[in-house]
Amino acid sequence: MATIAKPEMPILRETPDQIYQRIANRMKAHAEERGETPPATEEGEIFYDLLYPLAEEISEQQQLLEYAFLQGFLPWADGEFLQAHGYLLGLEQKEGEDEEAYRNRLIERARTEEGNGRRSDYEQWARQVAGVGGAVAIEKERHDLSVDVYITGQDGQPVTEAFAQQVRNGMEAKRVALHDLQVHPAVLFPVGVEVKLLYQAAADQSAIVQLITKRIQDYLKGRTTIMYQQIGALFFVDGVVDYTGYTLNGGEANLTKPANAVSTLSLAVVP
Repeated sequence: MATIAKPEMPILRETPDQIYQRIANRMKAHAEERGETPPATEEGEIFYDLLYPLAEEISEQQQLLEYAFLQGFLPWADGEFLQAHGYLLGLEQKEGEDEEAYRNRLIERARTEEGNGRRSDYEQWARQVAGVGGAVAIEKERHDLSVDVYITGQDGQPVTEAFAQQVRNGMEAKRVALHDLQVHPAVLFPVGVEVKLLYQAAADQSAIVQLITKRIQDYLKGRTTIMYQQIGALFFVDGVVDYTGYTLNGGEANLTKPANAVSTLSLAVVP
C-alpha cells in the first residue's frame, strides 16, 4: 500500500539557538522602546545562562508537540496511539502482526467503511438525492434484511409517497445486495422551544435568534434523546446575558423522539 510522507512543520522544529535569538531580539526591542541600553545577551552573560536552558526546553517541547500531533493521524500513529485508532475502527491487532501491517489493515478499513450497508450509509445516500432534506434509516424494522429510510424535503416537511419512491429508485445503484430497501415519508416530531432572552445593550437580537435556531437544529440532527439542559446551554451566545422561562414542548423534561421520525424545531423567543 502506498504511503504518504509526514508533513513538514518547521514552526515546530526550532533549535535552542533560534529560540534564544528571538528572546534576545525581544529584550533588545523592549529596551530600545524604553530608551534604555539593551542588556548583554551573549554566551557567558547572565541572561544567556538564565534563558538558554529555557530555549532548550521549548525546543524539546516543540518536538513532543509535533509527535503528539501526528499521532492523531492513522498513517503516522504508532504504539498505543495506533491501538486507539484500531479501537475506533473496531479492529484489534493480531498476535504476531507488526505495526506496519496493522496500520495498512486499519487504513484499508477506513477507506472502505462507506458502502458496508450501515444505517449511516443509507442516510447519507438519501440526503445526496436532490430534494431530500433529512433522512433517518432503521435496520431490521420489518425483518433481518430490511432497511427503511424516512425522509423529509428541503423544507423539513414530509415528502409525498411518489417522491419517496423516486428517492428509492435513485438509491438502487448503491443498495447492498440482499437488502430489502424501502423509502417512506418521515414522521415529524415537533420540538417546541420557548424562552425569554436577556440581551446585552445594542445586541443584534434578530441575528442572535437566527444563530440560536441554527445551533438547536444542529443539535437535534440524528438524536433520539433530546436533553432539556443541553438545549438550554445553546442559548448562551455573544450578546445574551441570561435567559428565563425556558420550556421544551411546554415542560422541563427530556424528550424521546421515535426512531422513524425527524425532529422539526419551533423556537419562540418571547419579549
